[in-house]
Amino acid sequence: MVTRKVREELTDDFLVKIYKESGIPYVAEFGDYLTTDVRDNELQGLLIISENDMSKFVSEADEKLGINPLAIEVLPLQWFIKKSENYKFTLLMAYIRKLMKQDLVYRLQPIKNVTITRRSLIRFKLYDYKPYPVLFDSIFAEREINTLISSCPKNLIAKSIEGVAVTSPENCSYCGYCTAKGYLGYLEMPNFTTDQLVYFLNAINYYDEKARALLFTKSQDLSISEGQYPLLVPSIASIPDVFVYVVYASGLIPVIVTGEDLTELEKKRLEEIPDYFPASKLPIYKINKKEIDKLNFQISLKKSLIPEDLPLKKYRRRTLYLWAIEEMKNKVKLDEEAVIPDVYFVDVDPNKCVLCGVCVRACQMIVPDMKNLNGSLSLEYNIPMCIGSQRCVKNCPENAIKVERFAKLKELKKVTVNQAEIAKCRYCGKPIGSVKVKSRVDTLLINMGFSGTAQYTDVCNECKQKMLTKMWLENYLKIKGGK
Repeated sequence: MVTRKVREELTDDFLVKIYKESGIPYVAEFGDYLTTDVRDNELQGLLIISENDMSKFVSEADEKLGINPLAIEVLPLQWFIKKSENYKFTLLMAYIRKLMKQDLVYRLQPIKNVTITRRSLIRFKLYDYKPYPVLFDSIFAEREINTLISSCPKNLIAKSIEGVAVTSPENCSYCGYCTAKGYLGYLEMPNFTTDQLVYFLNAINYYDEKARALLFTKSQDLSISEGQYPLLVPSIASIPDVFVYVVYASGLIPVIVTGEDLTELEKKRLEEIPDYFPASKLPIYKINKKEIDKLNFQISLKKSLIPEDLPLKKYRRRTLYLWAIEEMKNKVKLDEEAVIPDVYFVDVDPNKCVLCGVCVRACQMIVPDMKNLNGSLSLEYNIPMCIGSQRCVKNCPENAIKVERFAKLKELKKVTVNQAEIAKCRYCGKPIGSVKVKSRVDTLLINMGFSGTAQYTDVCNECKQKMLTKMWLENYLKIKGGK
C-alpha cells in the first residue's frame, strides 16, 4: 500500500515491476475501497510505504481490515528519495520476502487491555496484539530452556508442556532479550524471526550485487546511503549474536544503529554483542544513527545466499552459526587458535572412560555418538554442536568428562575420544559392550565380594536366561528324584 506522494515518487511502472516480480496479490494506493479490497483478496499482511505516521491505522487494522497489526510493516518514504531504482526495488523485495514469513504473528493470542477507556468501550476494543516472544516449535533441550527462563528480567518465562512460554504476556515489555540469549532460537520475536532474517538477506544479495551493509535499527528516522539496507527490529535487545554473524557470512557488513533512547537492557545487550566476527578482525559496527553518514567501509566480501532450510533444521540457530563460520572460511583467513563463543570443548579422559554410552543417552544435542566398526567400539564427539549443557559431565559414572572452556576454531570437528575392542558373549558370540566396561564391572563386583558373579559378565542376557533355566531345572529334578 502506498500514499499518493509515494506513488508519484516510485511511479506506476516501478510498482507494476514489484507486483510482477514478487508474486504478491495486491498493489494499490490508499483509498476508500481499501477495506473491501483487502478482505476480497484475503490478505494476511501489509507492507506500507508512507510519509505519514501510520500508527493509528496499524492499531485499528484488526478491526477494519481483519489483519493482525503485527503483520503490517511500515517503511518511511525518506528511505526511497534520491535512491537508484535498483536500490528501491531491492529494499522492497527484501521486506516483501520478510513479510511472507510472518507466520508466528498469527500464533499470538490477543491481550486484554489493562486500562479500559471510554474510547475503547465505544470501539469495543477490549484487547490488543502485542509482540511477546512465541515458541517456534516444541523443544526439550534443558540448556536452552534454562537460559530462556533465567534471561527474562521480569521472570515471565516458564516451562510448559511444549517447552517454554511467556506466562503473563500483558506484563511483557516485548524487549526480546530472552530470544536473543537462546542458543537454538526456539523462542522467537514474532515479527523478527530467524527465517525472516535469512529471507531478507537473500533478497538483498540476489537483487543487488553492490549491497554493502545491513543496518539493524529500531528507528525509521534514519538517513541512509546507497548500498546500506535498514532492517527494522523490535528492540536492540532482541538481536542475537548469530544474526550479526550470518550477515557477515552472507557478504554484507553488520551495523547496529543506536540512539539516545536506548533502554538499560538494550545497553546491556549492546555490550554483550561481540565487537568482531569470531576468529577474525572483522568489526561489528555499533554506531549512533546521527553518525551513519560517516560510515566508510574498507571491507569487501563475496556475496553468498544462505540455505533457506537452515532455520528449519532441528538445531536452528546453531546450524546457522556453524554455516556462517564455514562460509567465512571461504572468504577470509580465520585464526585457527581463536576461541569460538558459545561452542564448548568436551575433554574426555580415555583412561577413565569405559565406553558405557551413558553420555550418548544423556546429551540432548546428540554431541556424543557410539560406533561399531570392525569389531571395535569408538566414542565420537561432534564438538561444534556442544552448547555446554554439562549433561554428559553430570551423568558420567566414571567422572571422565570435563566441559570447562570454549572450543578453538581448529577444534570444530568430530573427534574420536576413546575406543576399545568389543566384548562378546562366550557362548553365542553376541556383542555385549566394550572390553573396558566389562573389566570395570568385573573389578566392582570383585571389590564388593561377588567374585562368583564376576565370572558371568562375558555372557549375554539371553544366554544367562538359558543358563539359569537349566540350573533351575537340574535342581528341581534333583529334589524331585530325592523324594
